[in-house]
Amino acid sequence: MTQEFFRENTLRLLIVCLPQLNLEARKDATQIVANLQRQQVNSRLIASDYLGKNTDLLDILVAGYENTDMALHYGVLRECIRHQTVARYVLESPNVKKLFDYIQLPYFHISADAAATFKVKHDWQRY
Repeated sequence: MTQEFFRENTLRLLIVCLPQLNLEARKDATQIVANLQRQQVNSRLIASDYLGKNTDLLDILVAGYENTDMALHYGVLRECIRHQTVARYVLESPNVKKLFDYIQLPYFHISADAAATFKVKHDWQRY
């Protein structure tokens, strides 16, 4: 089932359509995206492979912090960057500067979430 989810680009649909969903559906969608990050198929984390080939989705997740009503839902980025290829992309792209900018925002919930996301990325780099 996990394989079909990625084959049919359902992850893309969940991320791209997140702003159009109602609050409960957003919560469900972010939980699904987060859970998929840990699903293995043939001992491979296929979410990592998928996001490595679809980096535009990472750009969407990072940019989601700009919408104060939606920012916490885009915190699912934290689960995604636990994958080495995803973290590398975010670190080597302009998104790393954006995360620092979001940490400086006057909205505590957004700045705290962005800081937690950066910490996950930073912790990964140490290993």
